[in-house]
Amino acid sequence: MRQSCISPSNFAVISSLSSCAGYIYNGNLQEAMDCVWLMIHSGQIMDCCTFSIILNACASVAALERGMELHAFGIRSHLESDVVVESALVDMYSKCGRVDYASKLFNSMTQRNEFSWNSMIYGYARHGLGRKAIEIFEEMLRSRESPDHVTFVIVLSACIHAGLVERGLEYFEMMPDHGILPQIEHYSCVIDLLGRACKIDKIKEYIQRMPIEPNALIWRTCHLSTFVQLF
Repeated sequence: MRQSCISPSNFAVISSLSSCAGYIYNGNLQEAMDCVWLMIHSGQIMDCCTFSIILNACASVAALERGMELHAFGIRSHLESDVVVESALVDMYSKCGRVDYASKLFNSMTQRNEFSWNSMIYGYARHGLGRKAIEIFEEMLRSRESPDHVTFVIVLSACIHAGLVERGLEYFEMMPDHGILPQIEHYSCVIDLLGRACKIDKIKEYIQRMPIEPNALIWRTCHLSTFVQLF
């Protein structure tokens, strides 16, 4: 009979983690924190991966106060210096509206990963600081960190809200240079960008360039009732 490689103590951690994440995703924050404190006070080891998962769950429901409590625990447990944990903290603070905290953490990081960059760019873009989001994206490029398709969705959205049409088109056109083929969500961002600038001919040009048929997302972005006469 084959024995499990997971020890009883690890089963306890997995069970507690599953319960905690489930509580947070369902908005039962007090139950989730009770579960976390039970893990802590029962002596269960919370590693960086476990800690990051719980932080990500807090971020998904914008549970700032609970996330800050976890941050304090992470500092006491010497987990904060791990790049995965730091990135999860940047993401949590960005999604909870404390871009200032996220920025402070991001700037103090000695090592960053793709998730770190995306979280900081997203934080600025989401809270109306499009030009700052673009600054971070440019810094990302200078650091030779490779952006992914999510990065480009975020930065194109930042260009939309900052009204930076030419910059947005420049970023869209550079995607293949990073090994990324634009997808429907990227075209949607570009069409939104052009629509807000009333560049109707350009919208038609980009729709005709699409490698796939426009879907409902594209037509909604175009405001079909306004642009249907083009086709």
